[in-house]
Amino acid sequence: MLRSILAGLTCLTLSLAPAQADELIYLTDEPGEALFFESEERSDYFALASYLETEQILTFCGPATIATVLNSLEVERPAPRELYPWRLWTQDMVFTPENQEVKPYAMVEHEGLVLEDLATFFRNLGVSAEYRHADTFDTDELRQIVVDTLAAPDQRLVVNYSRQPINQSGGGHISPVAAYDADSDRVLILDVARYKYPPVWLTLDDLLTAMRDVDPDSDEARGLVVVSE
Repeated sequence: MLRSILAGLTCLTLSLAPAQADELIYLTDEPGEALFFESEERSDYFALASYLETEQILTFCGPATIATVLNSLEVERPAPRELYPWRLWTQDMVFTPENQEVKPYAMVEHEGLVLEDLATFFRNLGVSAEYRHADTFDTDELRQIVVDTLAAPDQRLVVNYSRQPINQSGGGHISPVAAYDADSDRVLILDVARYKYPPVWLTLDDLLTAMRDVDPDSDEARGLVVVSE
């Protein structure tokens, strides 16, 4: 009898185990290169990759992504003193007085940005930003958002996800999406932690799972932001 109960518990445990993520495909590998050239939507890649920032500290994936996205769009750029007379969005420059009121520099250094903060930072810098928590849409709707956003030259897609469900090292992270391959149903994420990982192709199912992770700083699911000029 005890053996039967234990066997049943073992089966229950196995059935409740989370599904394993699909194998990651990095852009720097041969399959990743092939996916890029076969992908249906990749025009955002060139603008984003040209200005891709490396987060200057571990918690600055948000500011690095904001600077990358703004530089890739046709929006007015500031003139950092250290780059005079050239104009460019830098990670420090996104901390305007308005954004310092949303979350001060020191707090972002400590804990990063939650999804709503990220969208508010974008809006305070002069662009439109609509955010969605990942528990409010399914894979089909995510796919439509990806396709529609990548097809619009004046829009960019930013995702806030956890690395844990996709078997990467680290916790919550923010980076822009640069391409989509319909045959494999994968998106290309340009990781702003470039010292850790190259750009990675994720299936939409895996991305959705990673975005549905609850951010302990907001106690809500992570998600995405659609940025428009």
